[in-house]
Amino acid sequence: MKRFLSVLLTIAMLLSLVTISAVAEEEAPLVIDVYDDAANYNGTQTGWFAKVIKDRFNIELNIIASQVVGNTVYATRSEEGNLGDILVVDKSKFPEIVEAGLAKDISDKLPGCENIMKFKNQIDVYNKGLTGEEGKYYGIPTEMTDTSPSTLTDDVIYSSPMLRWDLYKEIGAPKLETLDDLLDALVKIHEIHPENDDKDPAYPFSLWPDWDGNDNMVGPANVVQLTTWYGEKLKGSAMLKPDNTFGKLYERDSAYYKITKFLNKAYQLGLVDPDSGTQNWDNACAKMSSGRVDVMWYSWQVGFWNSVDRLNAGTAFRFIPVGDMQFYADADRYYGSDRMFGIGAGVEGEKYDRIMEFLDWYAGPEGVTFQHNGIEGLNYTIGEDGKFVPYKDNALMDNLPVPDEFGGGGFSDGNNAINQWIVSSICVNPATGERFAQKYWQSYKDMTMTEMKKEWSEMFDAEDDVDWMKKNGKLLASPSVDFTPAADDNTIAAIRTDVNKCLCEYTWNLFFCNSDEEFEAMWDEMVTQLDGFDYQTLFDYDCALWQPEIDAKVAAAAAAE
Repeated sequence: MKRFLSVLLTIAMLLSLVTISAVAEEEAPLVIDVYDDAANYNGTQTGWFAKVIKDRFNIELNIIASQVVGNTVYATRSEEGNLGDILVVDKSKFPEIVEAGLAKDISDKLPGCENIMKFKNQIDVYNKGLTGEEGKYYGIPTEMTDTSPSTLTDDVIYSSPMLRWDLYKEIGAPKLETLDDLLDALVKIHEIHPENDDKDPAYPFSLWPDWDGNDNMVGPANVVQLTTWYGEKLKGSAMLKPDNTFGKLYERDSAYYKITKFLNKAYQLGLVDPDSGTQNWDNACAKMSSGRVDVMWYSWQVGFWNSVDRLNAGTAFRFIPVGDMQFYADADRYYGSDRMFGIGAGVEGEKYDRIMEFLDWYAGPEGVTFQHNGIEGLNYTIGEDGKFVPYKDNALMDNLPVPDEFGGGGFSDGNNAINQWIVSSICVNPATGERFAQKYWQSYKDMTMTEMKKEWSEMFDAEDDVDWMKKNGKLLASPSVDFTPAADDNTIAAIRTDVNKCLCEYTWNLFFCNSDEEFEAMWDEMVTQLDGFDYQTLFDYDCALWQPEIDAKVAAAAAAE
């Protein structure tokens, strides 16, 4: 009898252990691998955003960031047949990913995703272009808008020269007509602002190489994004001119030469951070946040500095016009930006269900609010009228501590590491009737109707950046069209890799030339090397590749007139 009871007790204990194990397994978060071309962080999502999605979906995101670990991870994982569970990839890659069987047909689930399908028109246009079939879905475009293809909603453009208003005024607020005038102003600014408040060295320019060769463009991002100051936009390896013709990027009348030369002149004048060639994105961000950078050129960069307090104090960054510039700017990205969301082909069952639920939430009001506005009570409050009011808008730049109830840690450390959205911040939040982006809130406008803004408007006779550009005939607005370039074949891909590597290496060396003579000799050497890597073939290919997009933009512009 004792032996029988002992056996029963053992069985009971084993069953108890199995039950406990099963419960633990049910409670363990589901790990989702996110292959992400947009991410600046590699590893497990931590902090407050991790808690947000753990609480709602019991999932954990493992970010696989090609920008961090290197582009070879794409080839390696593709060969293994498993790119990831969620895919955030450059639009140009997506057709080959679908063709290779690495992306899942999500036609069975996507129509039921209420939030995502608010952008059904854009999603249908993209996927029909991809598959040739109605109702067949593989991809979800990123950063779609609820406006129109010809609308330019923003009052700033993606890239323009921005200086700290207090420093610009302190040197006499000189009128700038050329890049040389801008350099003269920066020399004076550097003289009065050689270091930040913590006595760390400050420079007008602090560059970083992490993004070189991205966004369908060869070469360092710090050059190719600034070519738009002179109306030129790089398409692969071909420079699109304001008259909609293409030129070679290495020709001396190109904006690529002009901007590279400009940055070298800045270096020769002691205006470039000596860490620029080796520091990563995180280092550069830390310098922006701590007052060690005097020029910003991406519209989003000011988020690392321009708090409401600094706007009121007049120490924030503002666009400073340069007379000979003519700015290329894309209209609202109605059809989405240059990346796509997809689902890995091997995702099935509960994981598939949970991912689609997550992505639909990610495109819904709550998810978009977390992405673009942060945490209620930390980043914003809600007024009596139900509209949002800025609160601690320095949370990102100063990595403010997050309350334990939201996951603890620093706000920036726990920010959404996917770093890519389905819904643009210029879309309207149905909860408030205002756009998600803070700068469109009436409360923000009221708080930032500062003396600085009044001074800027009076000095430049304009309400904002875009208003000045329009009034002065300095804006080349390009309509949004749905266009996805075909994937490179192996021959073109190999040439593109060689050209990009050569161009990046030479351009970084050109930045740091010690004389104009050295610069010009090195430029000639670069041209010879690029031609040796068959740049001509790549240029011809890219001209033909991107011409249909240009034709569509010209037609869209004509139709909008």
